[in-house]
Amino acid sequence: MLRILAQEDVGLAAATRPDEEPADEEEWELYRSLPDLTFTPKETVRKLAVEFKMFRWQKDWQRHVRDAISHIHGIVRTEGFDGGIVIVSLDISDQALAELKSTAAPEVQIWGLGTLRSLAEKDDALADALEELVSETVLDGDSGIRGNVDTQSPTGWKLASRLRQIPAGKEGWSDFEKYCEQAIRFLFGAELSNLSSQQRTDDKLNRMDLIGRIKSDRGSFWSMIAADFSSRYIVFDAKNYHEPIGQAEIQITEKYLFSKGLRTVAILVARPGADESARKSAETILRENGKFILVINLDDLCHMLTGADAGDPPENRLFERMDEMLMKMGR
Repeated sequence: MLRILAQEDVGLAAATRPDEEPADEEEWELYRSLPDLTFTPKETVRKLAVEFKMFRWQKDWQRHVRDAISHIHGIVRTEGFDGGIVIVSLDISDQALAELKSTAAPEVQIWGLGTLRSLAEKDDALADALEELVSETVLDGDSGIRGNVDTQSPTGWKLASRLRQIPAGKEGWSDFEKYCEQAIRFLFGAELSNLSSQQRTDDKLNRMDLIGRIKSDRGSFWSMIAADFSSRYIVFDAKNYHEPIGQAEIQITEKYLFSKGLRTVAILVARPGADESARKSAETILRENGKFILVINLDDLCHMLTGADAGDPPENRLFERMDEMLMKMGR
């Protein structure tokens, strides 16, 4: 995106965010107030804030774009930009883009792939790179609209901030579970129905923090999970440990899963992530029993939460972590 906007006949562009994830609350606050890029179109002095939104699935793109408009409007207003641009990695008709144009944020433009292609068309290598990006990211062509969401309150940011303040270990385990549940409901409540918390397995020894049913809507990350792993239900578990989880925690989570009950997928939120023994155990369970256990850490969850406020589809991070795990699996 930077290369397209920084072409000599297009304008001046620069990246604004650091490559590393923010390390503390102060850095997160600064990170949130920065756009992806700054851009000054050729022959103007207008400094624009630019946000790029990548969509792997077209489902609910309208809702995410509305959130992105609200987010960049706040950046323009507070950081002194002359306007903003939300760039969407989808082929979208001019009519659809016009319908999204917000009267509350008239200084924000919305660009689809058509605009990017027109800017890149004079450079064959750049045009090819753009098409390669599109082919690698868009996984489904279905689209849909979800119910209205209040985009004025940055719910994701508040939840991420609260989660980071919770102490690790036994002292904060209850709050960590509670706010992880709120985060899952906020991020995926529209795609997962009947989310139920604190269910116990039959032996009364192991507890599931949260379980939900994957909706039958096509064209989403969750419908792909349902098809690929033959699962109708998904389990979420939260671990507020000081150290990365190990093999034992993976094996406990496996007890929540069973194929005949169409429950073969679990997402485990482990505050510091997982160690090598946990990774190998999860691979073995998938290879031998067909049960998929994905571990994400607190940074992953907070990334999805703050990104959701800005219109970033949260399932993108889950897909990246799943892709990493499956690509590294041995035979």
